[in-house]
Amino acid sequence: MNKYRIIIYSALLIVLFSACKVGKNYQRPEVDLPKQFNTVAYADTSSIADVEWRKFFTDTTLQGLIDRGIKYNYDLLIALKRIDIAGHQVKQAKLLLTPELNLQVSGQYNRFSKNGINGVTADITGSNHYEDYNASLGLSWEIDTWGKIRRQKEVVLAQYLQTYEATKAVQTKLVADIAQDYYNLLMLEKQLDIAKQNLKLADTTVNQTTLLKNAGETNLLAVQQAEAQRQTTALLIPQLEQNIAIQQNA
Repeated sequence: MNKYRIIIYSALLIVLFSACKVGKNYQRPEVDLPKQFNTVAYADTSSIADVEWRKFFTDTTLQGLIDRGIKYNYDLLIALKRIDIAGHQVKQAKLLLTPELNLQVSGQYNRFSKNGINGVTADITGSNHYEDYNASLGLSWEIDTWGKIRRQKEVVLAQYLQTYEATKAVQTKLVADIAQDYYNLLMLEKQLDIAKQNLKLADTTVNQTTLLKNAGETNLLAVQQAEAQRQTTALLIPQLEQNIAIQQNA
């Protein structure tokens, strides 16, 4: 009978210890990836992702726009604040294994009323008040037997790294959007210059066609076609100016 009890107690202890275990250390799974893509090797392994945006975009005007965008963008500011919060959480997680010292000091002063029982007693004893002072000092230290604190540190560190990478992604998208809008603006301004030049050429064409018509070298249809072409070119200018204003606001 005692043998059966020992076996039962041993089984219960094994179950208890296995239930208290938080988890085993994370191990990155092995992935069978090819060493090169489509059996083609490249000697140059550099990428524009490794180039700082200041070196990639050399236009000083664009650099100023990106600087202001990074400084005042609300999404990026929120992401940076999250990094600060996550950094403080990482520091707190690192302190979980350190001892914790608590000091408490309290004081109490009571003055008795003369109309009460305590007041009558105070008149007899000659003391009309009561003082009580306490001080306590406590030292605690949690032993990470089951790996709970280590797992908590790993979770906090993973959240910090995730926040940091998310901030980098927000900044990368912000820089790309500003650069794209800036080059679109340059393109629209160039198109506006070309449209104004074409309008001048269209005015010259209309004048020359009118002179040829007056000289009898051409007919009225040619003049009307030249005027229609000029009107088409003239309509592009306000559209481009509107698009430029929208792009500048963006």
